[in-house]
Amino acid sequence: MKLFPLALGLTLAVPALAQQPAGYQIALDLEHATNDQVRVVIQTPPVKEAQATYVMPSVVPGSYSKKDYGRFVQNFSAFDRKGKPLKVRKDGNNLFVIDKAPTLARIEYSVNDTWDAKQDDNFIFQPGGTNFEAGQNFVLNHYGLYGYLEGYKMQPYEVTVAKPATLYGATSLPARRTTPTQDVFTAASYVELADSPILYSRPDTASFSTGGARIAVSVVSETGTVKAEQVREIMRPMAEALTKFFGQMPVPKYHFLMYFPSFSSPLASKSGGYGAMEHSYSSVYFLPEVPSEDRLRSMVQEVASHEFLHMLAPLNIHSREIGEFDFRNPKMSQHLWLYEGVTEYIAQLVQVRGGLNTPAEFRQHMKEKIDKAAKHPEVSFTDMSRKILEAPYKDMYDNVYDKGALIGLLLDIRIQELSQGRQSLRDVLLALRQKYGPTRSFEDAQLIPEFVALTNPALQQFFDQYVIGSRPLPYAEYFDKIGWRYQATANSTVKAFGRLGFSYDTEKKQFIAAATKPEQNAFGLKEGDVVLAVNGTTLDMSNAEKLLRPLVEPTTADVVKVRFLSGASGAPQEREAAPREFEVQIKNDLQEVATPTPAQLQLRNQVLKPLG
Repeated sequence: MKLFPLALGLTLAVPALAQQPAGYQIALDLEHATNDQVRVVIQTPPVKEAQATYVMPSVVPGSYSKKDYGRFVQNFSAFDRKGKPLKVRKDGNNLFVIDKAPTLARIEYSVNDTWDAKQDDNFIFQPGGTNFEAGQNFVLNHYGLYGYLEGYKMQPYEVTVAKPATLYGATSLPARRTTPTQDVFTAASYVELADSPILYSRPDTASFSTGGARIAVSVVSETGTVKAEQVREIMRPMAEALTKFFGQMPVPKYHFLMYFPSFSSPLASKSGGYGAMEHSYSSVYFLPEVPSEDRLRSMVQEVASHEFLHMLAPLNIHSREIGEFDFRNPKMSQHLWLYEGVTEYIAQLVQVRGGLNTPAEFRQHMKEKIDKAAKHPEVSFTDMSRKILEAPYKDMYDNVYDKGALIGLLLDIRIQELSQGRQSLRDVLLALRQKYGPTRSFEDAQLIPEFVALTNPALQQFFDQYVIGSRPLPYAEYFDKIGWRYQATANSTVKAFGRLGFSYDTEKKQFIAAATKPEQNAFGLKEGDVVLAVNGTTLDMSNAEKLLRPLVEPTTADVVKVRFLSGASGAPQEREAAPREFEVQIKNDLQEVATPTPAQLQLRNQVLKPLG
């Protein structure tokens, strides 16, 4: 990338030093962004120490891997009150050591965005990064733009943004829109600022209210396929279900900041990865534009329900490690089973209890989580949480959404069984929220004892064996309590066209047969064949889910006709076939028992009962 001209930093409108209030005064210039860089100018608070260390985050809350945002900073300079440069030494990726710190008045540098960086092992997942598209949109996760002076993290921040008049900055931060080309945002500390991203774009916003909270949606869709009003209507039933689940929303406001790249976008993840990142009063999303309304609803609902529920944990229930997060050398909490696992379970539970998913779909989601969890070794979840930044645990992170959610389900079953339905996991979470809330942290070592004290002494054994310990989760025993039959392997008969999968070539915009051989599927498709049409309907992104899903998971015995192109040249071929019955062995089979006992049915109803 070309370096941003230093002279631009000198044109920023920064009030005279004598008029500066306490804390950090940041000027951010989005009007003159170029080559995926923006200029940052910071008026700093008074420093007592002989040397000051300016810290860019290494790790941030909600993301459990090294980020090293300091590597995106260039041309870092520090100046005294008379404008004379101070000596600066860079220490590693994230630290800038400044001499004669008591005279420090101003810091300036350019910062590159992260979305356009090489997508290697050090690439920052888009929802936790920054994007600078001059005149179009800016995704501003603050920890990718500025940091703090060591020892002065809790000073207040004021960020003045110079921006094009056509762009609107959506955020949960307090904002003053002083002119069409200038916004001013304030935060009580770096922790609060880093927790409150901003999405600048041409306005496409929508909002609604439920449970005492104002819910806002801001959307960037590269081709205009997805609209904010469309997303709002997807969010509304979920938010209303959460209102019923909690009694009222745990926060007064919440903002969904959503970026939808096209499938052919240069910003799209090369690995096909998409997702979101939570914050206390907002969340940032990087999800593909999908033209199918059903696919969009399913995708957004699945991802957003999880991120939305982080307003319970860790916003309202968190340890000191999170409440006083060390962005330089973080000490990780041992409770990912709560922050991510229980959050994922409650997200799934609210959807089924709110009528957004069926009980059968909920059970299938749990079966899929068992499948995914089986790919990881059995380790102590508390140990894994504490060491999640280290090998081999960093490669197990995905399991927090799978085994973590299953821990949540089994914990809920056990709590309701021990209390004979008088208490649930939800009740325990609300009690903890009432005691702690956003501003009070618990001691990491005290959470599980407190959890047990709020419920039943017998719950300690569950934690000792399956959360602190590394024993495999007792699926068969616990699912039997609610009338589900779990079998590690089971024989079954299924209808199928054989072994067949599909992938999508984003450059050629073609659907490709994958994970198959001609003798393994009824159509004789081989790996790499281009599928053109199904039952006479030309295949494209708008109908792919509808046309291809029945080829992978047929629900009828109907004959299906497929038109395809085999090899680089030649005429299209067309073949038809009906699904055949195959004897298969299913791993982690999970079914309802045919005739549950009254006790099983009662406990199942307690866990999954519809919200009233």
